[in-house]
Order: sequence, then C-alpha cells, then structure tokens
Amino acid sequence: MDNPQDSRAFCAPRAVLETVAEQLADVDLTLPDYCPDIEKILKCTLIPKIQSKTLSGGQLQVDGSCVVNVLYVESEHKTIRCCEHSVAFSQSFTVREAGEGDIVLTKTKPEYINCRALSPRRLVMHGAFSLYAKVITAQTTDLYTPEGDDLEVLWKNVALCDLKGSCQERFTVSEEISVADKPAIESVLCSKVSASVNETKAAGGKLLVNGELNICLFYLSNIETGETAKLDYLLPFTQMIDCEGVDEHTENIVGCEVMSYDVRLKNDILSDKPAIAFDAMLCVSAQGYSAVEERVAADVFSTACAASPQFAELRFIGCVREVNESFMEKLTAKIDSGSISRVLDIYADNISLEVSPSENGLTAKGKAHLCILAEGGDGYPIFAERVLDYERQLSSAAGCDRLLFESVLAPSVSYRLSDDNSIDIRCELKIGGGALDSRRMQAVTGAELMEDCPVARDNCALTLYFASAGESLWDVAKSHHTGLERLKAENALEDLALDSDQMLLIPQI
Repeated sequence: MDNPQDSRAFCAPRAVLETVAEQLADVDLTLPDYCPDIEKILKCTLIPKIQSKTLSGGQLQVDGSCVVNVLYVESEHKTIRCCEHSVAFSQSFTVREAGEGDIVLTKTKPEYINCRALSPRRLVMHGAFSLYAKVITAQTTDLYTPEGDDLEVLWKNVALCDLKGSCQERFTVSEEISVADKPAIESVLCSKVSASVNETKAAGGKLLVNGELNICLFYLSNIETGETAKLDYLLPFTQMIDCEGVDEHTENIVGCEVMSYDVRLKNDILSDKPAIAFDAMLCVSAQGYSAVEERVAADVFSTACAASPQFAELRFIGCVREVNESFMEKLTAKIDSGSISRVLDIYADNISLEVSPSENGLTAKGKAHLCILAEGGDGYPIFAERVLDYERQLSSAAGCDRLLFESVLAPSVSYRLSDDNSIDIRCELKIGGGALDSRRMQAVTGAELMEDCPVARDNCALTLYFASAGESLWDVAKSHHTGLERLKAENALEDLALDSDQMLLIPQI
C-alpha cells in the first residue's frame, strides 16, 4: 500500500528551452539620391532589433529586423557619411514544456559582416547574427511527508529560496531630446542604446522598476563641412509591473533588455535646431524569492513491515543575490595607419559575456570591441577596431553558481592621445543580473508499505550491537527496525554519527 502524505511544495526556475539559431542578412543596396558617392568604407555594422516575441501553443515566435549600417568616406569632401538598410527576420522555436507565465529571454550577437562596393553607389553585404532564445518556467516540486505511527523518517532541514513570483512585461519609452546646448544635428551617423535597472521596490504583487537608458549618438552637425559631434544622453524611466507573489519581504531580481529602438530627427519651426524623437521598446523580466526552511525526507522505513521507498533528485535554489557591479578596464590602442590629429568618437560594440562558477562564486569574462573614429594628420577619416579582454570576479555573487538576467554594458568610454598615433582608453563596464545558488539532493518521493511482510521479532527485550566509529545511528535503527529516537535515548546519544567504536543497546518496538 502507498503511504499517504500531506501537501507541501516549493517552486524554482527551470529552463525549458535554451538554444541559438543563425540568421542571415544579405543586402544589395543602391544609395539613395541624397547620399554622396562612396570612396572608402570605414565600418559596416549589424544591429539586430527584436519587434516581438510570442509564446503560444508550444511555439516561440521571434520577429524583428536587422539594420545594416555603413559608415563611409564620401568622395567629394572626404567626410564621413552613412547609409542604412533594414532586413526583416523571423524565427520559430519549439517549446515542449511551456507553461503559464513563462519568461522569454532573447539576445542577439553579430557574427560577421562582409561589405563590398561594386560601384561608388552600390553595395553588396553578406552577414549573419546569432539569435539566442531561453524560456524559463516556474517548476513546482512536491515535498513528501510520510504519515503513520510505524514510520521512521530521516529528516534534513534545508534552507532554500522559494520562487513566489515570476513576470515579464514589455513597454515603450518615448522622449523628445533637445540638443539646444550641443551642435545642431543634421544627420545621425550611428547610435547605441543600452538599459540598466537602478532600483526596484515591491509591494502587494506590484513591482516598481526605476532604471535608465544610455543613448549615444554620433552625428553630422554640418553636412557641408562634414563636422561631427557626439551626444550622450541619460533617460530615466519608471515602470510599474504586475508580479503576483512579490512583496516587501521577497528578494527580487530584475533584468531589462532593449528589444528595439528608433532615432529620428524632428524639425521644430520654433527652433533652429532639430530635436531627436526617440522611442525604445523595453522588456523587463523579474522574479521574487522568499527564503524558507523546509524539512526534507532523506530516507524512510517502517518498524512494522517491509517498506520500499522511492527516491528522486531534488533541485532547489539555495540563495539569491542581486548583482550590479561596475569596474574600469584600460587599453592603449596604437594606430598603424599614421598620425592622429583628433579623435572623433570611441565606443564599445558587441560586448560578450561568459559567466562560470569559480572557487569564490562567479567569474565574468569576455571581450569588448572598441571602435575608434579619428582624423589623421591630413584630416582624412580613420577607423580602427581593437579588442579589450576583461575578467572580473563578481564579489556580490559569492557562493552562487549561475547568473540570471545577465547583462554587460559600457556606460562610458574616456580617452586621451598619448602621442600622435597612440590612444589611452578607459572603458567602464557594468555587469548586472541575479546570482543563484543551484543545489540538489536525494529525497524520498514516496514509500510502498508491504503489510503482508511483517517484521520478524524475537523475544529479547534488548539486542547488543557492536558499532564502529563513524557509523550512522540511522543505519543501525533501519537495519534493526527500531525507532531512531528510542535508540538514541537507550544509549544516551544525541548525534547521528558515532565518534568512536562502542556497544549499542537495540530496543525492541
């Protein structure tokens, strides 16, 4: 017969999909009439933007567009110009164990882009980027609680974090950015947008998220002379999202990704300087955990009859910690193409992040591609790219083995010319997410009691048993079908493990 039990359970995150697909971006582009002829291509960039991600009927559908941005030197005035072309993409993934309220995480990574000018007005580009998709579900695990006077249970107290709330919400942030104190914008050459979460507050199933968008624009301020300028703009945002189960007592981890954004000039008849109309689609993902202590049945037997326990691996989260760490990395870039008269812009592009467990917690490492736009001694535009390697021990993730909602940003890049062809660069990197400690143990999930096989008893009130040092009292009690607490009391012992060889008195039930 199966042993009855009451209902106890906890919840933990589990990835039901973690995959990657390659997307191609092939473009045959003829420059529009307003773009001058191409003399030299400086930089060709893939910028994937996700417009929607929908999980329904066991299928995850991700749709978006890939913007191909080409920076080049135009043939007449030898100034920097750009042209862009957008290619739509769509990818479907099968999710076999999708549930209600699953969190869908996506990210893109440009792999390569080859750009060739067939003529001063025609470009052929072949590129690819990787689309990463991850679906996280909230998995409920029942805890076995045996009931019965004849059952002995080996209980273990386990500290774990119970997943109380899990949510995801998309929203749009819009802003009209004035450039009154900056040179006028006549044409945006390239843009970078990143998002970070600064503070969260939870109460009554609601989560208030405060963050900021870092918007970097490199633009033409004078088309006739080719003069360029740079705009760095911090746009704070606040969003209230529904997240049932979270409150002021839960430990909450939050991630924010920029799915897509749009930057366009907006002319104002009352101003001689066009403003920037900015729109971004953000996706906030959040989880709330409650620290609890549960009693887990590690083993069970019956003192009255034979029993057959069933075991399974119990997986749970031991601790949760918020990660938000900034640090500086330095690099000296030597430009081999000649002397530099001035630096126009330096920015970090395509920053990779790999997180792995280490002795003290988590180690983050990766590469940041630093893009350098400058002018040579003759005023001709120069482009160079250097790779910055970084490695960082995440001090706030001590005792953890993985990072959820991970992100790496480059909020600022500063530089100075050390000589006429070398640049000293300081790049700030910021790593965020939620650190989790994944644990596992063997636990009893059920027990079959065989009442037709009762325990054979002799007529002795006590049995002598010679135990060895290190032997477990539980194993002794189980092998003799006697009660653990009675065995301890009979021998005036408290600990399960014996610290020396000794003779034990085995009481009969």
